[in-house]
Amino acid sequence: MMRPLSWVLAISSLAAGCGKRADDKAAPAAKVEHAVPESRLATITLSPEAVSRLGIETATVDTGGVAPTRVVGGEVITPPGRALTIAAPAAGTVLVPEEGGLPAPGRRVAKGEPLLRLLALPPDQAKIREVAEVARARLRQAEAEAKRVSDLYAERLVSTRDQERAQADLAAARAANDAAQAQLAQVEQGSTAAASKGLAPLRIVAPQGGVVLRLHVAAGQAVAAGTSLLELVGVDRLWVRVPLYVGDARSLARGRAVAVMPLGSEPGRAVATATPVVGPPVADPAAASADLYFEIKGGAVSFRPGERVSVALPLSGPSEAGRTVPTSAIVIDANGGAWVYERLDSLSFARRRVEVTRVVGDRAVIARGPVAGTQVVIAGAAELFGTEFGAGK
Repeated sequence: MMRPLSWVLAISSLAAGCGKRADDKAAPAAKVEHAVPESRLATITLSPEAVSRLGIETATVDTGGVAPTRVVGGEVITPPGRALTIAAPAAGTVLVPEEGGLPAPGRRVAKGEPLLRLLALPPDQAKIREVAEVARARLRQAEAEAKRVSDLYAERLVSTRDQERAQADLAAARAANDAAQAQLAQVEQGSTAAASKGLAPLRIVAPQGGVVLRLHVAAGQAVAAGTSLLELVGVDRLWVRVPLYVGDARSLARGRAVAVMPLGSEPGRAVATATPVVGPPVADPAAASADLYFEIKGGAVSFRPGERVSVALPLSGPSEAGRTVPTSAIVIDANGGAWVYERLDSLSFARRRVEVTRVVGDRAVIARGPVAGTQVVIAGAAELFGTEFGAGK
């Protein structure tokens, strides 16, 4: 009797399975040799002389209340009254200072430093220049009127008398302009001769220290009285303008200093401290925001007007519990990772990764890293980092 083919295949599979050992396992897809956990990556053992030479000092990882903060955007601005526009006190010709040239934009100048000189025109010369400008304007008006009347006369829309009157006015305006321009040329030649004879021009000096923002004139340029010569901005004092959502304004701790950080800096790494000041009461209804103002302490070497910054505002809520370490204990590697060195014994130190959430004063709040009570290096951490990677003492 013939058995079905399916029976034969089933019997063959059972026979093959019976011949396979139960302890046979599939080969692993990958094999890792000498695997070391991150906690054992770097342990440095120094000699007693090296510990003394590096000046190693340690502190304890603490837990306690940390004042809550909120990081918002801000803009560095010049305080009111610190941006000046220097204008010409009289009509004249712009000259360079006795030493050097005209101050270029971006140049820092001190209070009382010469900026430029102005060879002022006498009152009669200024009047002659004004007459010449009026004569030139009247000539342009007469030319336009003569052309308009001529076009109308060609179409028989005005009389011959009107055309003759327009031509006469044009001739009179041209003659007056020629006379005024000739007199002005004589005046300008006389002012150049006066400069060559050593007549003392007016010295324009900086009324305050600052940076030249814009220069509006060139050497040898003739200017009228009141012409803007240059703009000067004082940068020894700078403000930070913070547009804040009005719903968050009541949660702030009023009257307390804030931390100012450049965009792209390390998280919570404050560069300057700013104190609250009274500024213009400005609000934006479209954004539902109101402006707060803070003055940067100790000058503004690290910032410039118009720069966007991050500002850590203190909140009035209860303190938050967290682990903190001194900011001097943290070292940053080339990839932006934050580390501390844990002291294992008097001569051994292990590098531990930490995650810094923010900085409050001289303490850094960490989200992960060594537990409370761990001794970490606060003086000599950078030297240990250099020793580990071959650049230490």
